[in-house]
Amino acid sequence: MHAFFSRFGWQILGVLCLVGAVALGVAVHTYHILPMDTAIYDWIHAHMISPGLTPVVRAFTQLASAVGLIVIAVVLLIVLAVRHHARIGVAIALNLAVEAALNEVIKAIVQRPRPSVEHLVVERGFSFPSGHAMAATAFYGFLIYLLYHYRRHTAAVWALIVALGAIVPVIMFTRVYLGVHYASDVLAGFLFSIAYLTLLSVPVLRCTLLRPLSAGADGQAPTAV
Repeated sequence: MHAFFSRFGWQILGVLCLVGAVALGVAVHTYHILPMDTAIYDWIHAHMISPGLTPVVRAFTQLASAVGLIVIAVVLLIVLAVRHHARIGVAIALNLAVEAALNEVIKAIVQRPRPSVEHLVVERGFSFPSGHAMAATAFYGFLIYLLYHYRRHTAAVWALIVALGAIVPVIMFTRVYLGVHYASDVLAGFLFSIAYLTLLSVPVLRCTLLRPLSAGADGQAPTAV
């Protein structure tokens, strides 16, 4: 049993996340607004929204905006190309591009309008699933995967992994805070991206662009990035 979960644990997690995300989509299509959507936004509105915090939230949410992620991806691609690891940069860009396409497809299928509360930033398009939450999970999650598997596990690397991991829930919070997404939107975005990473992106890229970077026989991951 241990060997089974060691081999297929991530795939099982991916399937569970996909089932959860699809279930949220069905619930949203059926009921439009879920109890969790109202409860979470009402709490944030009552206890957290303030003129002092809003500019900080607006700035932080840019870490998962299309422009912000494209800039980061391009910088990483250039740096990695200079260090003769261009394929890793291409893998990062491809992971982000496919995620963005999937998000648009799902949005077009569900076609959920954005919340009717006050929007603290300007957003267009459908609401489910959150593009920011989905992109943050896929992009920063993939960077975490690269750091964990292809860098030596120093204290600095672990600190960076924790920092990248912390970005995702904060981005999810910012989208609800700003009134442009329901809580179910950001949760679905997170679940869809975990499923995407574990079932599609990482397995495919590990066997293609990342294949030459596989760990050696001693199990020690090479310092590739």
